Amino acid sequence: MLRLQSTLSKSLICLIASGGIILMFAQSAAPDVPVWKVLLYASGMISVLAICLLSVIFVRASFNQWSLRHHAIDTGWLWFNANPPGLDALRKPAGAVTENKTEKIQ
Repeated sequence: MLRLQSTLSKSLICLIASGGIILMFAQSAAPDVPVWKVLLYASGMISVLAICLLSVIFVRASFNQWSLRHHAIDTGWLWFNANPPGLDALRKPAGAVTENKTEKIQ
């Protein structure tokens, strides 16, 4: 519980500091714009970015779970065209004879 309170207090301090920096920048960039309008736009942009980030996380997590349910080895290796090194040797039974295929490089 103490760790959660510490994390929340650090997040709140970071949020207040970020808000202060945004307000200082906004006042120097556009001095005629009221503070409430700057806060409204900033919170709107932060909300849109948070929604985009959460949707990307949700879609990637759903895809990773789907691929693992359909017998994928590891979701990190989906982008490569071969299995990780040594995986084929681990999959073979203990008494199986392995073929030694060597190709000539031309």
